[in-house]
Amino acid sequence: MKNTMKTAYLLLEDGTSYKGYAMGAEGSAVGEVVFNTDMTTYQDLLQDPTYSGQIVVQTYPLIGNRGVDPEAPSKLVASGYIVREWCVEPTDAHEFVTLDEYLKQRGIVGLCGIDTRALTRHIRDNGVMNGVIAESLDDKETLLARLEGYRVPPAVGQITVSAPQRFEAEKAEYTLAIPDYGFRRTILEHFTAMGCTCVVYPAYTPAAEILAADPDGIVLSDGPGDPWDNPEIIEIIRELMKSGKPIFGWGLGHQLLAVACGFRIEKLPVGHRGSNQPVRNVETRRIMTTEQNHGYSVALDSLDPEKADAFLRNVNDGTVEGIRYQTMPAMTVQFEPSNGRGYQDTAWVFEEFAEMLKKGKNGFSR
Repeated sequence: MKNTMKTAYLLLEDGTSYKGYAMGAEGSAVGEVVFNTDMTTYQDLLQDPTYSGQIVVQTYPLIGNRGVDPEAPSKLVASGYIVREWCVEPTDAHEFVTLDEYLKQRGIVGLCGIDTRALTRHIRDNGVMNGVIAESLDDKETLLARLEGYRVPPAVGQITVSAPQRFEAEKAEYTLAIPDYGFRRTILEHFTAMGCTCVVYPAYTPAAEILAADPDGIVLSDGPGDPWDNPEIIEIIRELMKSGKPIFGWGLGHQLLAVACGFRIEKLPVGHRGSNQPVRNVETRRIMTTEQNHGYSVALDSLDPEKADAFLRNVNDGTVEGIRYQTMPAMTVQFEPSNGRGYQDTAWVFEEFAEMLKKGKNGFSR
């Protein structure tokens, strides 16, 4: 089959190049090249808003065994996609399409046939860098100049909802206000299951408007990009903090609350992307496996112990994975919590937030 495929290349900003074959849509793609260690969640990954402006590399060598649901409504936001090999005959071919067909339908440029493990090692050893998928390297200097000036653009404003959306819980006890910074909606099922009706707001909704609805709690969602790209949102969060309502945040929301409290954010040499990131609770010594996708972290040495406690740490590099705040009823985590089938390690996060909401109803103060 490779005899019928067009040659294509990945060029990194340090001049390293990889020769492979074009897949997906025709053309070129520029983005920050990052790798993900997931084996089977390729469709969710491609739909994840936090991959905006990035070219995603799968470390697992064969992707697309089951195929891809062509009716999936979510928009693909990744700039490009790279795999070692894609499955030509998926097991659910009567219902699903191949990965190549899916990328073509959605207009995403891809690359296959390169040594993705060598590429992963290169990124791991040299840090995340920009790259371009191109049909030719004949004008290499022009491509390198293009990469030198590339920066992942702020994306929250393009991804957030345009109007409030309400998701009812069957047996509602609480109402949550959730500013939408660009998150996967599957997490709403966990909140509604614990009796929380969720109102999702556009990211730039003023704090006064959110608080006027008198929610029982505030959830700061995940989203893409550099938290420092969102100064207006940080000011809104500072106003929300004054309400005294319980606050939970994850991913970008975790980072934005830290910035709002005066803590520092640092870019990681290699981000945490995959469903196998180990996190340790420093109080109980318990280790859990978590799902993550981020390139920034709250700097541990910037935390004021009188204001916040970094009670969760990444086992691999010691970075901050969870913060409990001492001056307000708030807890945030860097990973995406889940209490779904097969992902029970982080279910306690929802239980702890439920306790915060219960105490808030009874006049909780800290």
